[in-house]
Amino acid sequence: MAEYYNNQFGGGRNRNKRDSSSIWLTLLDVVMMAISVATALTLLIIFVGRFFEPETLWYFSLAGLVAPIVYMVAIALMLYWIIRWKWKMFLFTTVFVVLGFPFVSLYCKINIGKEYGEPRYERGNIKILSYNVRYMYDDEGLKNSTDSILAFINEVRPDIICLQELPTQGAQYDKVMSSLSKYHHSKIYPEADDGVVCFSKYRIIRSDSIVGFCDTGKGIWADLKINDDTVRLYNMHLQTTSIKPEERDYINNKRFLESADSGRVQKFANMAERLFENSCKRAHQANTLRHDMAHCRYPMIVCGDFNDIPMSYAYRTIAGKLTDTFSEQGEGYVHTFRGFFGLLRIDYILVSKQFQTLSYEVVPTDLSDHLPVISRVILKNDK
Repeated sequence: MAEYYNNQFGGGRNRNKRDSSSIWLTLLDVVMMAISVATALTLLIIFVGRFFEPETLWYFSLAGLVAPIVYMVAIALMLYWIIRWKWKMFLFTTVFVVLGFPFVSLYCKINIGKEYGEPRYERGNIKILSYNVRYMYDDEGLKNSTDSILAFINEVRPDIICLQELPTQGAQYDKVMSSLSKYHHSKIYPEADDGVVCFSKYRIIRSDSIVGFCDTGKGIWADLKINDDTVRLYNMHLQTTSIKPEERDYINNKRFLESADSGRVQKFANMAERLFENSCKRAHQANTLRHDMAHCRYPMIVCGDFNDIPMSYAYRTIAGKLTDTFSEQGEGYVHTFRGFFGLLRIDYILVSKQFQTLSYEVVPTDLSDHLPVISRVILKNDK
């Protein structure tokens, strides 16, 4: 009798609950399907965008800024479709996750079998430091960090130093040159309020600016005599993003989420326009540098602040067949720019195939709006 009443009166409620649950799951699947398609299209744009100059397809260059986030979303969607046992959608998202896997090492590096303890390096290794010093002022632009930066450099004791945004005159410049006087150094090119400069414990045979850099881009090369070899060192600061301090504050402090902010669309539109314009200039600078590098017959070390991400036309053009030292010896997810939620790696040390990468490190410090990048390499024929 109890079973009869349960079937007659309780069963309907259970069926209604099941039907309601099924409807909500179906709606959720539809939403997730739309997100999956949008994510796949965005990843496709990011993958392909590296091969096109920004002025050709401007939105391709901007999509790369969110590459790590979009890829993580794709992985989450893949797991969702496994849970839901929707194999067609699972395979669809898996395709894009697999396509993106070769690029993971540009953003995140997992070292399996890592050895702990004090590392020991072979004799003849070359310790390289690349650092955008932001006119020798801290991230907020308020505190002079010249003494702290010089103390850091002298503690690290690199063999090669590539600095960007270094003041070209005044007390700060004089202090830098005095503190690093034991190094050979290139002339600062071009002559402006700030420039790029190379310091080297190895003799500098010759150096010059990179001809053809436009706007605020700055680049130099220096030929170093390392034992019996000549090595070409490049140091550059590509076109800045031109994001203003108040705009960085607007993004970092998530002010765009405030309901009272009615002008957020226009603000982001203005930033996007400047990002596009400057990415076009970086593309031209990257082409200029690539042309110069193509005529170099020596092993190469390329350092600098590219102001662009690994999934960009500028990075792909410059990197070419060079090795990104992070991709070889980095660890975990690394950023070199302290803004934009710590998502951007825009400072690089690249080397040609004649070098083996021994180590890579980004040092956490607040002396500039960038973080110093340090890498050890060794010429293979010196081993």
